[in-house]
Order: sequence, then C-alpha cells, then structure tokens
Amino acid sequence: MTTAPSTNEAAQKELLASEHIWVAKFQFLKDNGYLLRPRYRPDWVPPWTLKPGASRLTYESGILPSRPELLDAERISDKKVVMLKIAPKDSPEIEIGEYLSSEELQRDPRNHSLRLLEVLRDPSDAKNVILVLPLVRRVDEPPPASVRECCDIIEQTLQFGVTENPNKGLIFLHEHKIAHRDCAWGNIMMDGRALFPKGWHPQLRATFPDGTEMKDPAPSRTAVGGVRYYFIDFGISSRNRDSVLGIDGQEPAPELSATVPYDPYKLDVYILGMAYRHLLLDDYMGAEIFLPLIDSMSKLNPSERPTAAESLDRYYEIRMSFGARVMAQRLRPKAEPESALVRTIRDLQYHVMDWYWKRKIVIPLSPLS
Repeated sequence: MTTAPSTNEAAQKELLASEHIWVAKFQFLKDNGYLLRPRYRPDWVPPWTLKPGASRLTYESGILPSRPELLDAERISDKKVVMLKIAPKDSPEIEIGEYLSSEELQRDPRNHSLRLLEVLRDPSDAKNVILVLPLVRRVDEPPPASVRECCDIIEQTLQFGVTENPNKGLIFLHEHKIAHRDCAWGNIMMDGRALFPKGWHPQLRATFPDGTEMKDPAPSRTAVGGVRYYFIDFGISSRNRDSVLGIDGQEPAPELSATVPYDPYKLDVYILGMAYRHLLLDDYMGAEIFLPLIDSMSKLNPSERPTAAESLDRYYEIRMSFGARVMAQRLRPKAEPESALVRTIRDLQYHVMDWYWKRKIVIPLSPLS
C-alpha cells in the first residue's frame, strides 16, 4: 500500500502511522468525488501548534480515528458524510455487498444490509480497494429504552431473514445462499438521523460534527417513530456454501473450527441470539421476557437451535402476549439501582411519554444513500 509523509514536521508528529495512508490517498479520493477532513490534507498544519498552550482536545481536527481502516469523508456532489473502508480486493464483502446492493434487492423491504454505495480502486494500491458506505450509528448509542424498542430490534433483524410468506419460512439472506457469520451486536447499526438531526462526528459520536460535546440526551427511538437497523461487515461472509471452516468473528461460537466443517446458517442464529443477550439483557432489567427466545437461539449444539424463521415464529408467540403496558415497560440499567418509589415514578412518566409518542405523526426519512 502506498504511503506518503505529510508535508510539514508538525503534522508528521501529530498523525498516527495509519493516518499517513489516508493522506497519501487524499488527491485520489478528491478526484473521485470524496473530500477528507482538513486533518488529512497534505498541507495541514495542526492549529494548536500555532497557539502556545493550546490543547489538541479543543479542536475538531484533533479527533483521532477510531479504526485505522475506516475514515469519514464528504461526498462532494451533495455534501453528505459517508464512510470509507479499506478492504482487501479479494474480500467477500465486495461481491456480497454489490449483490445485496443491487437495485432489485434494495427494493426488498426485508433487506437490512447496509448498502454498498461504491467501490473505489486506487491504481497505486494493488492489494486493496476502498468501500464507500452510508454513515450509521452503533445500535447501542443510545441504548434501547423500552420493551417496544427491543421488539423493533428483534423484528427487524430477524425479518432480515424471513420472507413475507410465513408458510414458506425462507430467510432473506439464506434464500440467497448468504451466511453473514459475524452478525454480532457490534455489526448491527442504526440510521441515527432522526435521533440526531444535527448530525454527529463520525469518529467521536458523543459530539456534533464540529467536535463540540452533545449535552442533551438523545430522544427515544419511540419518540421519533423508530429507526431502521442494518447489518454491516460481510468480510467473513459466505455464499453458496452449506458448510464452512473458520474461527474468525466477534462472538466465540462453540462450533467455530479451522478443521471441522460447520453449518454457517445455524451459526448466524447463535450469533444473533447472543447479540440480543448482550444488547438487551447484560446491562438492563426489563427485557427478561425475551429470554426463552434468546436461550433457544443460543443453544450450544447447533442441531438444537431453531432456524431464523422458527426463531421469528417463537418471537411472535411471545409478542402476542404483550399488552400496551408491557410494550411501554421501561428498561432499567443494572448499574443504577432504583428504590421502589423512584421506579414507580419513572415507570409512570415513561408510560405517559410512550402513550404520547405513539400518537405522533412522524414523517419517514428517505433511504440512506
């Protein structure tokens, strides 16, 4: 991969080693319609070095990247912020991403894969490509606040698997012979535009785009009419394979092996079940009603797990028993114990807000692009 030093000594000292790769690609990206932030421009001078006593932490250009292979950019044509990802040119993320991003599959409402907008091929880099993706937020920033919001997460991510015809029970990815193999909670994102209409900094999500701190709490998902969830990172996914080998992935599933083949579709069920456990149960009280579903999806023996379609059926069996009171039940952080009086007051407040929010008319946002 081509690298190039920055053009001044101050920037040379401030930039991380991995950032020089992006500086070297600045002109290539600009020529292809994407503008990096000032920090990555070849003539950049750290502004805090020009003011004695100034701190890097008080400048937007002092924000460091969260991952070396990921960086944000402005699409010059419409000023939208997108994410750029350096990936090996033989990564399955390219073929599978382009397939799932086809116009036909993008029209399918069950498709919750994040759209691959473009693949850039830098002539100076023979090993890698740059994937262009919409800007999204982590699923837990902010975390879900109620049973209703938990239901929305489960329905969207499981319906990512299930066709509209319940009699067939085919799953969206699996009907296209695709297994994600890493659908852990860290690879489930959300469209945060309704929650943060002023935007956020892609590398420091607790701040606005200019780097200033967000002080007010984000509104509830329910208050904005819900959000749409997306699966990302198909870097170890497989297509047209009923058995696979491999030990990579965020969730250490029991069947992962470099020598013994296993079913990648049953692996998806386990990983998604564990994602629900980590996201909804580990840190909160109030979502225990989903435990039978989560336990069945995360059985250690793959043959004892339901398919994604069967998991959705089981979820609906649980969901049908919920009344309005249960749906509006607030999640309570385990790290913040509440007295009986405080809990009663907060529960009542949330029930009133939930009742009001559900009667609001919310104009849906345009699809991510």
